[in-house]
Parts: sequence; structure tokens; C-alpha cells
Amino acid sequence: LPDIDEQREIVTFLDRETDRIDQLISSKQSAFHLLEAQKLAITFAALAGDGSGVRTMSGLDWLPEIPSHWSVAPVYSRYKVQLGKMLDSARIAGTSLKPYLRNQDVQWDRVNTEDLPSMDFDVGDCAKFSLKVGDLLVCEGGDIGRTALWHGEVEECYFQKAVHRLRPRSQQDYPRFMHYLMYVASKLGVFLADSNPNTIPHLTAEKLRRQRLPFPTRDEQYAIASKLDFRWKQIEGLRDRIKAGIAAAQEYRSALISAAVTGQIDISTYRPPEAAAACL
Repeated sequence: LPDIDEQREIVTFLDRETDRIDQLISSKQSAFHLLEAQKLAITFAALAGDGSGVRTMSGLDWLPEIPSHWSVAPVYSRYKVQLGKMLDSARIAGTSLKPYLRNQDVQWDRVNTEDLPSMDFDVGDCAKFSLKVGDLLVCEGGDIGRTALWHGEVEECYFQKAVHRLRPRSQQDYPRFMHYLMYVASKLGVFLADSNPNTIPHLTAEKLRRQRLPFPTRDEQYAIASKLDFRWKQIEGLRDRIKAGIAAAQEYRSALISAAVTGQIDISTYRPPEAAAACL
């Protein structure tokens, strides 16, 4: 322990420096959230047809107008919806173990395939709950409607109850476009409408099937999804840089406190090292 005067000097120094770092972290966090809002705004505009062409009322509360040649249809008319298999630990015999995806494995635009659990899937289950490239995985609970596209990351994989599989009924629909529809609908709380306030919200298969969404032509779906892929990649690049900056600032804050209270730096002449100054 240093004497009381030096303790006060160290505290004053750390109060000043950590406040500066905390303000920086706060501003970076605000920028991070603004990028998320921008991503939603860009996606919403694209799914509304960007305001071009002859417009018509969609009949949807969350997306009032769409191009007049687009259609609005329930999900069941365009996609087959299948809820995953119920997990029953007591009935796992180990005779036909297969890896499966859980709710937490399905994140926005990303599927975790590391250390997947296994359960038995018989011949009938394999036909009913298998995944193939182009399937959409949709979370029933938690972050309701959270969706990711399956790219065949695992050669043979299945899915548990609490995850829906959406598979297009025909070539007229492009699953990547549907992913963006699910993103906007989820973020705008569309799937929470008419939920019972006394129960934990979840997206049942029946409710998902009945949900009405806008559908342009296949070519337009592809063009819109490709445009959004590019814009999302740009935004995610910026978000990654901001997250790295936040992590570096937090690490520098901890290191600075540790160095100051253990006498490793002279606070009267201290200047941030070049690497720390860059993140600040």
C-alpha cells in the first residue's frame, strides 16, 4: 500500500482515465446498435420494394404497401413447415444415433454445428426430420422467428422440437429471400401479435403456416436477397470492427487499473501505449 496521498492520486488518475474509456465504450456500443437499426431499415425497404413502381395496399399491418405485381400469401402455400422431433431421453436406445440441432444452435444467419447432441432417428424419422441444403431453420421460442439457412454443414443432420424446418414447395421461391422476410417480421414483433400475455410466447407450426407474407417473383426474390447479402456483409464488417474496438478498450481498462494499483506505471508521466491509443 502506498501512503494516503499517493492512493488519492492513483484514484483520481484512474477515475479520470476509466471515465474516458467508459465513454468511448459507450459511444462504440451506441454505434453498434445504430448499425443494427440501419440493417433492419435497409432490409425493410428492400422487402417493401424500395418504393418503386406501382404500389398497392398489402393488407399487412407491418408492411402497408408493396409493388402491385407482388402477391401476399400464407406461408403454408409457399413452404412446407415441419416442427422437429420431441426429445425423449428415456427412449434413446443408441441404435440409430444421429446429430440434431437445438434452438440455441440456430442463430441469425448462422448455425452452430460444433459438439451437437445425438438421439435416435429411425427410418421414418429420417424421412421426416432430415435436413437438406436450402432448408430454413426457424426458432419456435426464445428469440421467436430467429432464422438461418442450412448449407449442409454436416452431411447428415436432423432437428429437435423447438425448431421448425421450412422447405419451399416449388422453384418459385428462393429460401434466402424468405430468411430476410423472417428477419424483418421477427424484429418488428409480427410473430408476437395475438400472443397470450399469460404464457411464454412461442411460434407454433400452425401460427407460422398461417402467417401472411409478401412474395415477389423468383427473379426479384433472388435480386433482393443478393443485394441484401452485400449490404449485410458491409454492415457486419463494421460491427466486427466495433466489437473488436470495444474488447480492446475493455482489456486496456483492466490492464490500466492493474498497472496503476500495483505501481507498475508512473501516473504523473503516463501516456497510453501506441496500441491502446489507437483503440481510444
